[in-house]
Amino acid sequence: PQTTPVTRVSPQDENPALNHLEIVPDIIRVVAAKRDVQTHPDGHPEPRLRRRDPLAANKPTTKASSRRPRYRTREERAYVGFGVYAYQWKKINNESVFSSLGQFLGLGHGSGSSGGLTTERWTPILLTNITRVSDQTSLFEFELPKPCKIPISSVIYVKDDEIQAMRAYTPVHSTDSEEQEKVQLLIKRYHEGQVSRFMHSAKVGQKIEMRGPVSIWPGEPSDLEQWDEIGMVAGGTGITAFLPIIHAALTRSTKQVKLSLLFAAQSPEELYFKDELDQLAKSYPNQLRVAYTVDRVSTGSGSPPNTQLDNEWDGNVGFINHDMLKGLLPIPVQKAIDQADDIPTEPSSKSIVLVCGPENMVTHVSGSRGISGQDPIRGILGSMGYKKSQVYRFPN
Repeated sequence: PQTTPVTRVSPQDENPALNHLEIVPDIIRVVAAKRDVQTHPDGHPEPRLRRRDPLAANKPTTKASSRRPRYRTREERAYVGFGVYAYQWKKINNESVFSSLGQFLGLGHGSGSSGGLTTERWTPILLTNITRVSDQTSLFEFELPKPCKIPISSVIYVKDDEIQAMRAYTPVHSTDSEEQEKVQLLIKRYHEGQVSRFMHSAKVGQKIEMRGPVSIWPGEPSDLEQWDEIGMVAGGTGITAFLPIIHAALTRSTKQVKLSLLFAAQSPEELYFKDELDQLAKSYPNQLRVAYTVDRVSTGSGSPPNTQLDNEWDGNVGFINHDMLKGLLPIPVQKAIDQADDIPTEPSSKSIVLVCGPENMVTHVSGSRGISGQDPIRGILGSMGYKKSQVYRFPN
């Protein structure tokens, strides 16, 4: 009897990350569909995509089925992550989406130990030291294969090779003035963070796949001199984005740029590099102002290990609010115009507010980043009158 031939699946089709990537104008949509082997009517097995019935819209839907999560497995979520990072890479390097995704997956380029840290390929970097900073946070130090310059306000991508998950981290003390032989990353462990869990399980002597650095905001001394005042709102490990900016503005800039920082954390022990910030504020009192707030201060016998910091804490307690920011950050543009006798011109001083931290904190302070990364300003800063042109939200 005649049988229907089975269509062979090409290597490209076997890779769901490439096979189900669709391009919409300026938006990458990854359709993570699971392959299912079903039986052909003539008895031949054939690969088939499990898709939604096109007539399902006309069928009654139960309340339980309507709430079924869109991406249920870790693999499906990984495919979505690939698409997002490929889109980021496409915007930065002006490459095609498929080329970008192929580079992130290591297709056609591969990882190698030749050369140093670069954006062109994944490079294995030696982990030389791990310093525990708090209960869930550690400082990871890596030795670069060859010295390289790491620009201020740049990120380095770290990859978990087992499931091909990746994440961007800001180097702690980046500087473009000299080549660095080592790089430090401050990483907090999150239960849902695949790469953070991978890093916290890594051992000294292990090699970690890295790629970068990629600049995300013009933070060199010559760039900082365009501003008269820079305000910063940092949450947790987001302080790493601002440390290089503060050092550059205070020590390498020919212009005295005024700096202000509100540093928020869950507890006093998570105010990373506080001693360093306090010393800088003491050395440059006319240029740098620093304020702190913590979500909670534990007291009594059931407190966390670092009870001395809790008992000695005399700063703000609670989430970031209007009163903490008022008088610390630069004046919003519109209010500066109103204070200048309602003259409808831009104020003479030029300022910007930078925000970096966990997504929920960024949303609370300045509204969601959105698809573009810089959606209209909402949250506390929006209620204070800040506009999109005066606020920049660092990617998390």
